[in-house]
Amino acid sequence: MSDILVTGCAGFIGSHLCENLLKQGLKVAGLDNLDPYYSTEWKENNLKVLKKQSNFNFIKGSILDSNLLKDIIKDVEIVYHLAALPGVRNSIKTPVKYCETDVLGTIKLLDVSRNMDVKKFAFASSSSVYGEVPENELPVSEDRKPNPISPYGLAKTQGEEWCKMFEEVYGLKTVSLRYFTVFGPRQRPDEAFSKFIMRIMKDEEIEIYGDGNQTRDFTYISDIVNGTLLACEKGNGIYNIGSNKRISVNEMVDLIEKIMNKKAQIKYIEKQLGDVTHTWSKIDKAKRDLGYGPKVSIEEGIKRHVEWFKMNKFK
Repeated sequence: MSDILVTGCAGFIGSHLCENLLKQGLKVAGLDNLDPYYSTEWKENNLKVLKKQSNFNFIKGSILDSNLLKDIIKDVEIVYHLAALPGVRNSIKTPVKYCETDVLGTIKLLDVSRNMDVKKFAFASSSSVYGEVPENELPVSEDRKPNPISPYGLAKTQGEEWCKMFEEVYGLKTVSLRYFTVFGPRQRPDEAFSKFIMRIMKDEEIEIYGDGNQTRDFTYISDIVNGTLLACEKGNGIYNIGSNKRISVNEMVDLIEKIMNKKAQIKYIEKQLGDVTHTWSKIDKAKRDLGYGPKVSIEEGIKRHVEWFKMNKFK
């Protein structure tokens, strides 16, 4: 019997969330299909940390398998749903896969949860739901109407709507977290921080989409996990979980260079379809309802990210 189910447990955010829950002494079931979107070796390394704990039960399987979900969720009180096909740019290429996995998978998980004894369902959404927000209308709050510009963002928007419907129609308590660009140890190898750090370490060229003046609300992983736990404990509805600050991609690279004491070889390439120009979270609601507040600065977060690479990838 497990107290908690975490889907996508082998991923970046999922593995950190599991680790935190396990440290609290909770019994955690982790579900992941180890999708080869990126290196399964990377995911296996994430799982090694978790499998050391006797109160962790890993299940390899899909959120599309209703029978498997029924078997797992029959003993679960809380579901943290983080499993999804990631990547805005990849979703532009394969929109049907994102509908099948991210939307239908969420509906199946909600449906099984409402028929079991699940007390709370936490859904990992994304700032991608907002789409292109004019700079003079930033920072963005939860009451802004979603306007996604990628299949990934649309899938997250629809996931939120399904959560709302299952709460209103079936009484399943849900909460949705709009994560803003998450970084830190174990970040996916195809995401900016990991990609840049690895390539700078190897004296390889890094590619920046557009002119690098686009800005992001970079949020450190421990703040994301803390916001998720607080929302599941106290929240209802939708919350931005971000740093409430933003810097440009060029400024981000400058910080990485400074912390690594190494210059990057930069190549600017065409802006990618589906990429927004700016993200910046307004977190007043999360502060008020949850007591959430980001604690790790961008500089400190980059230091920890770089140190993790030195210890784990470049011995």
